[in-house]
Amino acid sequence: MNTGCALLGIIEGGAALLVVFLAYLIKYKKQVNIIAGYDERECKDKDGLTNWIGGTLMISGSICFLLAILVIALPNHTNLIMAFFGIVMVLGCMVATIGSNKYKF
Repeated sequence: MNTGCALLGIIEGGAALLVVFLAYLIKYKKQVNIIAGYDERECKDKDGLTNWIGGTLMISGSICFLLAILVIALPNHTNLIMAFFGIVMVLGCMVATIGSNKYKF
């Protein structure tokens, strides 16, 4: 096993687990204060917003965690897997941000 790939997978997995943890806090603990740009005066449905943002981040974080496992399991494909990691994170953030507009006044 390539140690560099294993370390990269562990770091990637840690980042993915951090995203899943923050998604849990947003979705289930309703901690809207950790949502960037959240303004209580502009939000018409706090529960809908937390479900949307938390759910979207939970999905993208989980996919990225699986990609971290693949980095460790398939060290010859690290570059491709890391590209997918970046794409999933960017798309997840875009979907969360664009979808959150339906909860504004």
